[in-house]
Amino acid sequence: MSANRSRGILKAQSDRRGVVISELQRELVELERDLADEARTKARLHALNARLGSVIRELEETGDAMVGLIEESERQSGFWLVEMFRRLIQQARRWRTVKAKAAAIQPGGYDQLGETP
Repeated sequence: MSANRSRGILKAQSDRRGVVISELQRELVELERDLADEARTKARLHALNARLGSVIRELEETGDAMVGLIEESERQSGFWLVEMFRRLIQQARRWRTVKAKAAAIQPGGYDQLGETP
């Protein structure tokens, strides 16, 4: 009778361990899923950040080129002034194109055209 009680106690303890182990395994699966989601989110944020950095650099370069042309045109006259305005218009078009790129960037990793970074 004592042996049967001991077996019953051991079985109850084993059953409780099995429940605890199953619960821990379930929590590990959830943790793994959460970490995978976080990794995907970080990758998307990194790609978005890289695209934004590229657009910002391009905007700065275009702005600097426009300022340079304006400063140079102040020192010029005649035909060269016409050429300066032509180049300034080219830079203004580039500026608009880059701004359109910036506006098209979407946080989900896709731009408005459905292209990935």
